[in-house]
Amino acid sequence: MACQYRAGRQCGFTLIELILVIILLGILGMTAASRLIGRSSFDAYLTRDQAVSLARQIQLRAMSNNTPQGTQDPCLSLIVQPARFGPATCADTTYSGRALTTQEDGVTVSGTTQGEIRFDLLGRPYQSDSSGNKIQLCASICKITFTSRNAQSASLCINREGYIHACS
Repeated sequence: MACQYRAGRQCGFTLIELILVIILLGILGMTAASRLIGRSSFDAYLTRDQAVSLARQIQLRAMSNNTPQGTQDPCLSLIVQPARFGPATCADTTYSGRALTTQEDGVTVSGTTQGEIRFDLLGRPYQSDSSGNKIQLCASICKITFTSRNAQSASLCINREGYIHACS
């Protein structure tokens, strides 16, 4: 605002004040814009982190829940399908957690390994063939990729010794 001093000089905002106001408005605008955009750019990473936790829970339960005869509860397996990642449908969700699905979480699942993944007493991944024999999985690495609605993707890896981690 312009005003008159007694000596006839005008007063107003200085250049520094104007620059500070513009910077503050920019910061506020970016904060508001990020809240409006939402978390969609992070959906794949959030889902991947949930999947790592879920897979580790299933692995730990499978490692500790074998019967004395050496058989494993069929509900303690990890199901990897394009529209679903998580425990078998017969599993108790209080121990294994909720499965990640395309319908509820908005992500699709793809990767080198599909179907049912089981874990032995040492936590190593395997699948059973039609005659019940164990087929070791992940000779190098099993990579499972989660793709969100906005085409962002993040991957989970399982190595042959059973280490489950986020990977690129």
